[in-house]
Amino acid sequence: MSDELSYIENEEGGFAIPCQIKIAEDCVQVGEFCESKEDACHWVEEECWISSGEGYFCLQCNEQIMRNIVKLETKKMN
Repeated sequence: MSDELSYIENEEGGFAIPCQIKIAEDCVQVGEFCESKEDACHWVEEECWISSGEGYFCLQCNEQIMRNIVKLETKKMN
């Protein structure tokens, strides 16, 4: 799976996984830079980022999605 994900590489050769949706104001944008793609993947999993099957999104963006869903449900009820 790690070859299918998008990664960001820094000048030192480290890898990080970007947040896939970046919709929250406080989105972290990019995970921690690690020595390998596998370590970067492990980092986002340890931080409980959500896997979409095509990438990952951070907890802040997940919370924003949940808030948006609640707003939609509230509008439907009114």
